[in-house]
Amino acid sequence: MKPDKKYIWDYDLESIDLRKKAVLRWYLSRKINFGDWGSLKSKLVEKNLDYLEIDPTLKQMLKKYYVFKRTKNNS
Repeated sequence: MKPDKKYIWDYDLESIDLRKKAVLRWYLSRKINFGDWGSLKSKLVEKNLDYLEIDPTLKQMLKKYYVFKRTKNNS
């Protein structure tokens, strides 16, 4: 995944290293908070969900979604 200038207009794209966990989690949080879900990989969001700074209600909803998805796939 490459940083998108549309959602990080206030940062230099060259200085953003998404291989660093903290930076990746910040970037995921920002994209979710701005409503850009299209380019996000579900597994990446699920893996980092506990660390994302997003609305607590949305976080709980996503956790329930991923539990449901795992349960459904194991049926």
